[in-house]
Amino acid sequence: MIAKEVIDQVLSYGGTNIVSIVSQYMELRKEGNVYRGCCPFHGEKTPSFTVDPQRQSWHCFGLCAEGGNVITFIKKIEGIRFPEAVAKLAAMGGITIPGAGETKEEKERKAILAVLSKAEQFFQRNLAINTNGGKAYVEKRMTLEMVVAFGIGFAPKNSGKALLEHLRKLRVPDDISEKAGLIRKDDNGEYRDVFWGGRVMFPIRNKAGVTIAFAGRSIEAEPRFKYINSPETVVYKKQNALFGLDKADLSSGEVYVVEGYLDLMQMWAKGFRNVVAACGTAFTQHHIAELKRQGVRRLILLFDGDAAGQKATQRTISLAIKEELKVSVFTLPDGQDPDSFFKDNGVLVTPITGLEYLEVSGIELTGHMADLRRLERLEKGMLWFAENNPEVAAILARRGNLGELFEQATADGLTARLNERGQHA
Repeated sequence: MIAKEVIDQVLSYGGTNIVSIVSQYMELRKEGNVYRGCCPFHGEKTPSFTVDPQRQSWHCFGLCAEGGNVITFIKKIEGIRFPEAVAKLAAMGGITIPGAGETKEEKERKAILAVLSKAEQFFQRNLAINTNGGKAYVEKRMTLEMVVAFGIGFAPKNSGKALLEHLRKLRVPDDISEKAGLIRKDDNGEYRDVFWGGRVMFPIRNKAGVTIAFAGRSIEAEPRFKYINSPETVVYKKQNALFGLDKADLSSGEVYVVEGYLDLMQMWAKGFRNVVAACGTAFTQHHIAELKRQGVRRLILLFDGDAAGQKATQRTISLAIKEELKVSVFTLPDGQDPDSFFKDNGVLVTPITGLEYLEVSGIELTGHMADLRRLERLEKGMLWFAENNPEVAAILARRGNLGELFEQATADGLTARLNERGQHA
């Protein structure tokens, strides 16, 4: 029997992440405060299945009229009993069920996550007591709130064995530390730390907030390698991982995408709560797929203002459009990134669409992209016409079908304006 406190922990994780979990089985689209899709339990063409992240529940308003919490959903869609559904959900959240039989792989995964947690604590303690530049470096670039929220630490300047020796004192087997990506053998066959020599440490966490890897930024003025990232492990796949995903509020269906760790942290400090960053690699189709599973329908790109940032923006726009996501772009001045822009109290004004950005960049749009761009122009023209012609405003306000013509956010805002104008037409 599974203990009640474990079930409560699993339910808490599942309830908080119900949209992303259900999205693994079916496609959901955000409508207001809920997510809708075609019910997977009976055939239908008009979506009647609803997931409510605030209530942490789902319900079909169609033929089957069923509903419940996330475990009820997993039971029904997998055709399994309650204990198996709890175990499956626990595995998704990295939650261990005491007394449950564990495979060799599960035990190893658990041990790797445990040693990563120990390493995170080690780095954080080193930052607190550091006397060789780490603390001063961090204090110049981050607030205390940022340091605490993101678990920032420091890998000390030494011979490269400080973490190794610390973990050995805690009786962590070397092979587990190696599998966690924390140590590796040098040319002489001796184990050494992966992160050392004075590096600010950024924990990379999964959606559940569990640390799965690290990125280490050198504090040297001209380092050989500015960043060192964890190697891929059984718990960390770089092409899928997103920095800040654990803190990102994706309930709006929109997310800002930036390039760097500090870019994200600076935006978070300025009040942006829906921001993610790729972990030391280009933003890929796998990252987009992960965000779609989390219910994201629009990417808002805010990359560096240099040539590399512009190329990354163009590449990401193309990937997003292929995955049927909407894209908006904010451009920054050359030489600035989000970190420096917001430190200088920069203010984002009006974005342009991804297709507009490609067009302005001199890229010829063909095929599907050209068709989408024509639709964008048509929508803008219709919007202008409706807003500037009281008679048209009155007709549209009475018909109430703006959601069929425009995106929901546009339709909602326009409806309010048209209702006011229509009353005086």
